[in-house]
Amino acid sequence: MTMLLAIDTATRLASIALYDALGVHAEMTWRSHENHTVELMTQILRLLELVRASKEDVQAVGVALGPGSFTGLRVGMSIAKGLAYARSMPIVAIPTHDAIAQAHAHQSLPIWAILAVGRGRYSVARYVTKRGTIQRASPYALVDAAGLITHVKSALEAESKTTRALFCGDVDHTLARALSEHWGARAVIGSPALNARRAAFLAELAWARYQRGETDDPQALAPVYLPHESVEGSRAAAKQ
Repeated sequence: MTMLLAIDTATRLASIALYDALGVHAEMTWRSHENHTVELMTQILRLLELVRASKEDVQAVGVALGPGSFTGLRVGMSIAKGLAYARSMPIVAIPTHDAIAQAHAHQSLPIWAILAVGRGRYSVARYVTKRGTIQRASPYALVDAAGLITHVKSALEAESKTTRALFCGDVDHTLARALSEHWGARAVIGSPALNARRAAFLAELAWARYQRGETDDPQALAPVYLPHESVEGSRAAAKQ
């Protein structure tokens, strides 16, 4: 059995999954509240136990690259690297926003993937889909709620006045209300269940890269904590 273990601890919502050519074997998603260090390895062992798999069955590890919280990303990346070194197995890093957008890959609306990064700020990126494949179509931006409205405005106004967009990820009731009040029916808000960042979607992306032979150097791999530039209350972009 050749399986990939996916680890996403980019925020307080932690998630892990076991994945192979047949798809998802098992997945756990929970609110860790910054207890990643204590909980993560215990839950990984529980997940292996659940599907009656051994550590030897895991032949690759996928991990959330960020952006995200300093502590969460550091813990997930450290454990992923430790497993990769200990077992001499490949590691595949996936941007956090990609995993958010992947949950909505099989619909046609433009996607705004949103990640809450603390102190009322959001990291956001725009995605487009084609035949079930996502593609990031904008730089990352670091904005507050007002800045998010401004940031999206320039993109929507450049398109047809009837074009709708899907907002997903860390969209709480307050942000959802603000988006709906500003854009009306043009703002489609993802459901809470779909907005939960699940490691199964990260695993899909990591498995595809792994099958193509696209892996990362564990020595050079480092988390992406936040975009490089920010302007609170207005448009902000981080160039990569």
